[in-house]
Amino acid sequence: MSHTSKYPPDGGYPTSTNTAGYPAAGALTQGWFAVSDPGYIKGALLGAGLTYILTNQKVQRALVKGVVTVWTAVQGGIEEVKEQIHDVKAEMSMKGDADKT
Repeated sequence: MSHTSKYPPDGGYPTSTNTAGYPAAGALTQGWFAVSDPGYIKGALLGAGLTYILTNQKVQRALVKGVVTVWTAVQGGIEEVKEQIHDVKAEMSMKGDADKT
């Protein structure tokens, strides 16, 4: 049985981890309000933004109107491509018929 120290060689305090190397359950709640953590700030801003969008009817209407406009443009583009493909097929069919005669 080998002897390993509980303390790191730099003299710091040991960290509490489970067998998978992740922080132990108690360590996760120690930084509950870690406002200096970029992930915490991003999460707070994302939550505030979603709350604003979900509760403000003017923003909801503008968002839905924008989505409908984009969707309509996409559908129009798809229909235009379909029409062009149909035209090319018709031209090829007419050229094939002309070559046979």
